[in-house]
Amino acid sequence: MDVDRSGQSGGGGKTYSLMNSPQATGLFHKAIVQSAFAPMDETGSPSESLRSAEELGVAMFERIGASNLEEARALPWTAIVQAEADNRIPRQTYRPNADHYYQPETYYQNALNGMPSDVPLMAGVTSGDGLNHRSSFPIWLEQRSDYYQSNQFIYKFSRVPDGWAEMGLRSCHGCELPYLFNHPTGMVQNFQLGLVTTPDGSRPQIGDLNDNGITGSQGDAADVYASMEWGSKDAAVAQQMMLMWTNFAKTGNPSTNGLDWPVYNLSNDTFVEIGPETETTIETGLADAVR
Repeated sequence: MDVDRSGQSGGGGKTYSLMNSPQATGLFHKAIVQSAFAPMDETGSPSESLRSAEELGVAMFERIGASNLEEARALPWTAIVQAEADNRIPRQTYRPNADHYYQPETYYQNALNGMPSDVPLMAGVTSGDGLNHRSSFPIWLEQRSDYYQSNQFIYKFSRVPDGWAEMGLRSCHGCELPYLFNHPTGMVQNFQLGLVTTPDGSRPQIGDLNDNGITGSQGDAADVYASMEWGSKDAAVAQQMMLMWTNFAKTGNPSTNGLDWPVYNLSNDTFVEIGPETETTIETGLADAVR
């Protein structure tokens, strides 16, 4: 059975986690990791990785007032999230760690030794993605690409609906998914979740476009949708993305009749940019492109 694993953000991190676990070897034959990148620790051993994670866990238990695992599991998840927010603990504090079971080695050691699932890989970020993902992406590729045996296909997604482009917005964290699944109202959900931001990090203001007394910024989904001006160019990009992603899932290569997607390596530093209009272009210089 020729199956693939894919995900975005946390789902992308879980996909890469499966690639690093010997328990998943042979269970899938292609992988897609979208917006889920962090530099790998090049110095730590598996024991050090586990010890560091245990220290983070102990500190978190102190914040939530739990003395053991059973007490922590009895708490509602909201209590844990609130305790972390009250103490200003960044989500990026928590990273995958070696555990001598699911992850016997660190990610970096796997890169050197050979990935348990070294399979064809697609990976990329959006133009307005979280800075941590964009800045980490080229580093992540540099750390592991010389040792990776399978083909890698790298992208940057830059399409933004015309109305939002006129507002100066860039493609947000998760903003490629409405195109990939041809689900434009997903962009409204991205706005409501606070993912759509201006370049300075603030939330864009959307007015009362349908004159019902409630602005888009106040929660009127119809105003948010209208502000995008989703149109034929967006539909074309959606069709293109669905074809590329489907081709990769079927064959391990996202190329289409109109695009010969080049395999990435550190020497050519070549990737595909989807957007900002309807075109898909072959580019070089990933680090500069994702700043």
